[in-house]
Amino acid sequence: MNEPLISVIMPSYNSESYIREAIDSALSQTYKRFELIVIDDCSDDSTPDIVREYRERDGRVRFLANEKNLGAAGTRNRGLDEAKGDYIAFLDSDDVWRSDKLAKQLRLLSSSGKSLCYSSYSLTAENGAKCGADYIVPSSTDFEHLLRENCISPSTVLISREALGAHRFLSEYMHEDYVLWLDLLRGGCACVGCTEVLADYRLHTGSKSANKLISASNRWKVYRKYLKLPLFKSLGCFSVYAVNGFRKYSKRH
Repeated sequence: MNEPLISVIMPSYNSESYIREAIDSALSQTYKRFELIVIDDCSDDSTPDIVREYRERDGRVRFLANEKNLGAAGTRNRGLDEAKGDYIAFLDSDDVWRSDKLAKQLRLLSSSGKSLCYSSYSLTAENGAKCGADYIVPSSTDFEHLLRENCISPSTVLISREALGAHRFLSEYMHEDYVLWLDLLRGGCACVGCTEVLADYRLHTGSKSANKLISASNRWKVYRKYLKLPLFKSLGCFSVYAVNGFRKYSKRH
């Protein structure tokens, strides 16, 4: 019982095709002391029934249902408000963890003295098949580097509750996770990257990440509206972001 408790937050919305695989990957972790908080955002498929099945079988699973649709940011924030853990992890309902994900990241945080750990991940298609080269993250990042390349994917994050504090996701930005990481790093949160692939990130046709024009527009909005960066710095950061994005997705099969 001296092991820290990890709260795993999983938002779900019409996830019946993938959520079993996501939940199984969490429950199969070699690190056992965690709670899995699944928050359903008004699904109209069988997602809630599937989660209830798991809740009956494993006491670590908690199930919450939003009374109205809150979106990804609001749903994750509700999970954060409900979390009891010393550490927080995020797992999207269509992504998958490797079995030693939490154990390896917890050890890395302990040995490095950092507060947030992120990891490399593989890219998979909707059917789960590998669809590109693995995205290998740098072993460290900071605010300035993150401006140019977002190397932190939500399903790879493990962060101490103390470092997260009162920070929350902002729903007015499309990539609300990126804004949160920037906010944390700008405030001095120290990060460490695990270069080993510890998660599988599923790409969907028509998703936010798949629509590059919308993503680019949102990135510019973050630079200018949220961070209020000067024009020339925004242009410089955006140029590097565009090149990095092209390299990353051009490696897809």
